[in-house]
Amino acid sequence: MRNLLAVTAAVAFACATSFAATTYVVTNNDNPSGNSATIYSLNTSTGVLTQAKVLQTGGTGLGGGFFAAYGTSVSENATCIFVIDNGSNDVAAFQRTSGTNFTKTGNYSNSSLNLSGYAGGSLALSPNGKFLYVSYSGSENIGVWTVGSNCALTLAQTFVPSLGADVFGAIAVNPGGQALLIPAADYEAVNIALINKTTGELTDFGNVQYDTISQCESEGCFPTGVDFTKDSAVALFGNATISGPSVLSANLSTKGISNPQFWDLTNSAGVGNVNVPFLSAAAYSTGSGPLYLGASGYGPDGVPSGEITASFTEKPLNITVTNSTLITNADEYQFTLAATGSTMLTAEYPNSLNSYHINSDGSITLLQSTTDQQANSGGSGLNFVFYPNTR
Repeated sequence: MRNLLAVTAAVAFACATSFAATTYVVTNNDNPSGNSATIYSLNTSTGVLTQAKVLQTGGTGLGGGFFAAYGTSVSENATCIFVIDNGSNDVAAFQRTSGTNFTKTGNYSNSSLNLSGYAGGSLALSPNGKFLYVSYSGSENIGVWTVGSNCALTLAQTFVPSLGADVFGAIAVNPGGQALLIPAADYEAVNIALINKTTGELTDFGNVQYDTISQCESEGCFPTGVDFTKDSAVALFGNATISGPSVLSANLSTKGISNPQFWDLTNSAGVGNVNVPFLSAAAYSTGSGPLYLGASGYGPDGVPSGEITASFTEKPLNITVTNSTLITNADEYQFTLAATGSTMLTAEYPNSLNSYHINSDGSITLLQSTTDQQANSGGSGLNFVFYPNTR
């Protein structure tokens, strides 16, 4: 089951200079009437978000997309912000001038790339900030953009994996910057493509199939959101299915992607449709610690949304549920989540960001709920990542 619903994006970031003492959240408001990105400062103790700036993209949102898609990216030193305009088929680029002040460089599109023809797309910026990868569900391909000194984008390649065209959602570059992972839900597979370190262009490097796993044979496995361990040895994928909560994994090496595995996430809160895996700082860096999983839910079929905490061990690989929390909203839809220290953010339908304290037993306690007034309240949603890498 594909997770088609309104999605916008948020990115939390802290710059090493102007933003050193503050954490920020940047939303993609996905508004069909005129898109924008809102910059908030985040108090990680109280969970309070305070609006600092609104960036007008000059494009339009779609009001629909994938639960696990990321519609905003920020470069390593917060010099550039990129925001997808799913409705007008472009990516808006902003260059920081000072503090939280940004100037728009332009809106970038190409006739071979289409976001609005289906369910929007997702961004993945290389760790060095030189290359921006965009999935286009309308044209069913990947756009490779190079990033100029003023944050301007130049199309370098349009890419279709060896699996074939698909309505690609979330994509991700591994921490070392050597490869792009491309989940392909319709193929029940994940493709890996190597990144040319000079041009950013992609070369197909094979794929891994999940329909060969016994647990996936009856209802299917549909990889979505992506996370990695710091050494890039393990990749985790959400599984966009309402047949039972689960997360998928694979191993990465110089030989490519291999060893597809299925992990049951049956939980006491009964939340399901797990789209977003996020490793805690300990699990990411050392290979042992909590794994947080965003359960998007699916209201029409009575599947509730919420958060699952699991114990993660990289060697030997093991994932075991430790706690879960039901998070209710009007439509039982949740987008993504991320954590920094003992604070977690989740994105709730249609236009709210919730902050939580992570308790020692893995449960979470609500600190603050913030409504994004610029978002499309009639059919919108948020997803976000933290920046810089706090893990």
